Amino acid sequence: MTDRRAVFIDFDGTFAQRGVAPPAHGDAVARVRGQGHAVLLSTGRPASIVAPEVAELFDGVITSAGAHVRLGSEVLTDQRFPPALARQAVEVLTAHGVAFVLEAPEALWCSAPSAQRVRARMRPRDGDEAAGLGNGPRDILDALRVREDLAACSVAKISLWGSPVPVEQLASEIGEEVGALPSSLPTEDTASGELHLRAVDKADGMQRVGEQLGIAPAARIAIGDGLNDLGMLRAAGTAVAIAGGHDQVLAAADLVVPGPSQHGILTAFERLGLL
Repeated sequence: MTDRRAVFIDFDGTFAQRGVAPPAHGDAVARVRGQGHAVLLSTGRPASIVAPEVAELFDGVITSAGAHVRLGSEVLTDQRFPPALARQAVEVLTAHGVAFVLEAPEALWCSAPSAQRVRARMRPRDGDEAAGLGNGPRDILDALRVREDLAACSVAKISLWGSPVPVEQLASEIGEEVGALPSSLPTEDTASGELHLRAVDKADGMQRVGEQLGIAPAARIAIGDGLNDLGMLRAAGTAVAIAGGHDQVLAAADLVVPGPSQHGILTAFERLGLL
């Protein structure tokens, strides 16, 4: 089709709420793909905490905020922290007593104390077992793997909770190659966040997929609500933000739609003429 477009959709707060997506969103993705368009999940989550039934809805997945890109069965990108930088990150976070997980496509690596703290924070609450796509906090909890030698783990991104110092300070102490963002996962902890390679962005994953599919930037649509979506939204031909998202995200948007509870993805597809 000459007017084929590619849609890149964030997960938490955009496609799903607390890790569960409404079936209407899954149906809408299937309909758009049936029209010949490409639809990809583009999330800050590592592939290890994307439920298989969610991943299977899409033509491919961009995970770890752009560090890992899969189109069909082919892995196009797999970027990790250099080993020395990963060791430095573990040393800094441990010295500050931070609870953290090292995110990788294979698992969430963590210490036993961090696993205990994560399990306490992610304890399911009312509404988490709602019918839908994805398993809520269970997808995160099931991916936890305790390792004694965390410094030897391969890591694409790091999530942390309960830091006694600002997340930006942690990034600075680890190295100039590392950036900091608020957590993309549901949490009320203002001392939580994510550490990522500055050179990696969801926009890079979108560019890599677009080139592979032969779909020009003007025909790429990005949908998201958080700061880790900003580069992707700015690089897309059409940017869609979720109502209530970060101010910078809303400012970058060509269109604003409701959140998952109001089937905002379906609204976006209808207004963009994809259905």
